[in-house]
Amino acid sequence: MISHKKKFIFVHVYKTAGTSVREALKPYCVKWDERVSRRMRKFPWLSPLADKLYSYHLPASEWIRKIGEARFRSYFSFAFVRNPWDWQVSLYNFMLKTKGYHQHDMGSGISGFTQYLEWRCREEVRFQRDFVFSKDGRQLVDFIGRFENLEADFRHVCSRIGVSAELPKLNGSGHRPYQDFYTPETIELVRRTFAADIDLFNYEFDTGTGKADTHLPKTASNPE
Repeated sequence: MISHKKKFIFVHVYKTAGTSVREALKPYCVKWDERVSRRMRKFPWLSPLADKLYSYHLPASEWIRKIGEARFRSYFSFAFVRNPWDWQVSLYNFMLKTKGYHQHDMGSGISGFTQYLEWRCREEVRFQRDFVFSKDGRQLVDFIGRFENLEADFRHVCSRIGVSAELPKLNGSGHRPYQDFYTPETIELVRRTFAADIDLFNYEFDTGTGKADTHLPKTASNPE
């Protein structure tokens, strides 16, 4: 998602309220769907590649590869991240409820969240870090907000890019608190598997004791 008028780039980490952010900022952005449609009409052979060419979930490193680092740096870039324990519950519920999703059948065929998590941690580990940091550890986007602080961090983004926008509530999983899905064993499974995100973004499993840290390190947000 890119706006040439307001000069910003949104790096969409999936299941971090990105659909709501996209909808709120859509009036200021290039209409990707229309561009894809025009290209598909002109070059039908591109159709199988459309998802890759116009992915909603391009990491910052791929943006830089496509448009060049100098141009990327001339825009305000931002993303949102989410507590990895909560993120996995959201991914699981999205997989179950979305019939068109490519992993829906697989998700529907497993016995529950624990089996899903064992599969995820064994077969398909993905990190939020990879959307916003380079392989050598450099933060590539200007601002990293938190799903847990969504309204305030989105207001900060709007202030930086000079727009007035409200977040709609879209694409939510509507599930019970993420803590209800976990056992002591699966808490530790996520802690081990997603340590890179947990350590980098300073997350903890929130037990309701007030111990969970909701502040990013200064290097991962605006230094204040």
